[in-house]
Amino acid sequence: MNYAVATVVPDAEATYALVNDPQHVAFLQKQCRIYGSPEGTTTALRLALEEMAVGIAKGFLRLETTVTVYGDYEGKRLVEEITLQLTSDKKRREAGDTFAWTLSPQRHDRLRVFRDLWERGYVVTFGSKFGADFLIYKDDPKRAHAVALIVVKGFEEEFARLDVVSFCRVAKMVKKKLMFACVQPSDADKNDDEKGDSKDSGSTEVAADKVVYISLTHALLVSRQEETGEE
Repeated sequence: MNYAVATVVPDAEATYALVNDPQHVAFLQKQCRIYGSPEGTTTALRLALEEMAVGIAKGFLRLETTVTVYGDYEGKRLVEEITLQLTSDKKRREAGDTFAWTLSPQRHDRLRVFRDLWERGYVVTFGSKFGADFLIYKDDPKRAHAVALIVVKGFEEEFARLDVVSFCRVAKMVKKKLMFACVQPSDADKNDDEKGDSKDSGSTEVAADKVVYISLTHALLVSRQEETGEE
């Protein structure tokens, strides 16, 4: 099997896709590291936009629409719009026609971070139960624990100190690393001074294909608070 087929469900809250064939579900999970989530009590697998984007970009997922809901032309148009929005860069999206189906810049950042983590070899799932965007695993989530919480932020978005401390404490309680991730704009280059500052602060920064990761630990924050006398 070279690819799986998923049916697009343009929900009012969030568009997703369903994989109904058990063989296709097994293919995605065992060979493609895409685990999705169960759809009710059925054997179908529900794919979020981030998972759909990776599958389309890598060629192991094809989308279709329900003929009874959409006509042939409308269905093809919807799939084309979703595919363009999920896999194209900003310039290509903006150069296209006016689309009825679009995504916010924040969601595009999530798509990019999810794909980068997947390309690094991790199994990526969603971390809402810990207040994070994603969880990453080094093995099958059914057999292993997540190794880190991933929180996606805008490249120039300010961090509220209370939020940072809260995330660090949650990560410590569940014994996982905490990584903040952002997508670096192509015209924003970091200079050597900024890199030096990040090293001096005790954070770890790794840039790969315009996705930047910053790791913070609860111990680091505690030591800083003790130095300044804060509580």
